[in-house]
Amino acid sequence: MRNLVIVAIYFTAFMLVSACSPESATLRVERPLVEEQVQIPQYDQIPAQTFEWITEDGGQSQFDFNPEVDILFVTDNSDSMKTAQDNLLRNIDRFTAGILKNKMIDYHIGVISVWDSSDRYAQTKKDIYQIGDLRYIKNTQGQTSQSRRFVAKSDNNSKLIASTLNIGVTPYAQGGPEFEELFSPLAAALEKTGRGAANEGFFRKEAQLVVVLLTDADDSSKNLNPEEMAQKLIDFKGGRTEKVAVYGVLVRPQDPDTYKDWDLRIHPKYHPECFDMNQKTPKNNGKCTGFGPARLEQLIVAANPNEGTPEQIRAKHIMSIVSPKFGDELAQIGSDITVKTLSKEIFLSQRPRADKNGQLMVRVRYGKQVIPQKAKGGWLYNPEDNSIVLSGDIDYQYVEGARFSVDLVPLTLKN
Repeated sequence: MRNLVIVAIYFTAFMLVSACSPESATLRVERPLVEEQVQIPQYDQIPAQTFEWITEDGGQSQFDFNPEVDILFVTDNSDSMKTAQDNLLRNIDRFTAGILKNKMIDYHIGVISVWDSSDRYAQTKKDIYQIGDLRYIKNTQGQTSQSRRFVAKSDNNSKLIASTLNIGVTPYAQGGPEFEELFSPLAAALEKTGRGAANEGFFRKEAQLVVVLLTDADDSSKNLNPEEMAQKLIDFKGGRTEKVAVYGVLVRPQDPDTYKDWDLRIHPKYHPECFDMNQKTPKNNGKCTGFGPARLEQLIVAANPNEGTPEQIRAKHIMSIVSPKFGDELAQIGSDITVKTLSKEIFLSQRPRADKNGQLMVRVRYGKQVIPQKAKGGWLYNPEDNSIVLSGDIDYQYVEGARFSVDLVPLTLKN
């Protein structure tokens, strides 16, 4: 008990000393916080966003629409080609139907013949034409002009086309070609374009260039391969592959040899690999099934790179010279040429805006005719080039002097 009293005395003394200490805490009352007034900034009201339509239609030739096409036939005039030429002439109206029907298309149509670089040909040929020269045009009576070398829209006489393309054949015995070259005269034709040259005025800078090869042989040119010839054509049009189209009216490997030139027939002189040449009379060894114009087919594939796979290009750009549907297939080529000629691209100065539904705010007009936005028979927008691409199968309401115009809401807001 005595110990508990002592502890209590000591604890009381300690508490009294602590209370008197200057470091002891004092009781303080915190003042209430006063919220500062916040000034909310005032801004001018943002006006509702508005869009303004603009029209691109003037000061640029790209809004003009004067579609041009230069069609060059490279025709085999060897003596085996008479039937094929006659077949072409009988059906030429079907080939040109779409081109002539469309009043917009400004056409040039001309023809050159194959060439033979042999000494025999140089010494025996009797006509006046040099390699790559356009033939003079002829009227329906067969009378030849001495100054005009191609048929033009301005002639307003479609009958001149058939008579001009009727260049006839020249038998071998009378100086006709034996080894038909098509690349060499085609390349020469592209070079004879200057003032005073044989082909002056035929080729135009902005025209679609169409080459039609008509032969029962393959090309025999020594200094040009198919890829080089295709590149010459593309370079001639400034590197614009879309401005070049090459078609062939040719024999096919499976066609009977009787329709082919000798160099494509299974014959010991031209294809000894098909025969046992150790025999006194060469015997067919059965290894060959038929030959076609491989070089010409390679040119057609190389010159039409935007037309699909090689198989698709051959199917679309080559027809058989002995086809039972010759007229139909020739008409299809003519129709394809018409579509290519009427295709057009217009480059825009500003990018168009899309509405809330994702629809481009663009209208395209030819004169007063509104062109629909669709792949077939209308236009599509190419975002990569910021351009309007018009298909070649639009049903235009032709008006003399009409131009294109494009209405659009630009993507960039006007200040």
